[in-house]
Amino acid sequence: MASQLAAPEPNATRPRKLTKRGADTRARILEATVRVIVSSGFAAMTIERVMAESGISRGSVLHQFPNRLALAIATAERTLQVVIALAADAAAAKPDPFERLASHAEVMWQAHSSPEGLALNEIVTAAGWDRELAEGIRPIIEEVEADIRVQFVEMAREAGLPDPDAFVARGWWLVASVRGLVIEHRLLQPRPMIDAALEEMKASHRRYCEAQRDKLVMLD
Repeated sequence: MASQLAAPEPNATRPRKLTKRGADTRARILEATVRVIVSSGFAAMTIERVMAESGISRGSVLHQFPNRLALAIATAERTLQVVIALAADAAAAKPDPFERLASHAEVMWQAHSSPEGLALNEIVTAAGWDRELAEGIRPIIEEVEADIRVQFVEMAREAGLPDPDAFVARGWWLVASVRGLVIEHRLLQPRPMIDAALEEMKASHRRYCEAQRDKLVMLD
């Protein structure tokens, strides 16, 4: 599969300054790419499939994304943005800082179970064996991970945890757990064991937060 992903042209994944029409076309292409990946997997994501799904001509697709790799990288960036925005909106709906932290496992599950979350999981999984894709999304992932680290620390600080920096490892444990459970949950249903594992993940995270809060109370 790596041989099918030609190296992107310089800045190919970053949109040029677009007109409204160009921006709308780009958004439609990325939305269609997400649908193709969710329905058929990353391996099935080709320029031709995206053209058919979006109803946009080959010339227009290639004008925005000169090759499949450029399209894949841009889709990774777009899906990351959406997943982060979904999680942020869900968290913001919880006014109590501690509840916001204690319910974060549920928030992340909802965000990563969205179409964009599912597509992102497929792309990240594919990057595990596709070196060109991995190198292409590396700068995006590193930038996002740095931002998320800051957000984890801030959430823990606002919730009153005694060691906010220690929550970063817990936060990434949640990310990894959610991604794994998303994969399992998409397999044959019903799967009571996976549903139980999901609920245990949520409950375990809440217990962790409560234990950290109680530790602070004891210190006081």
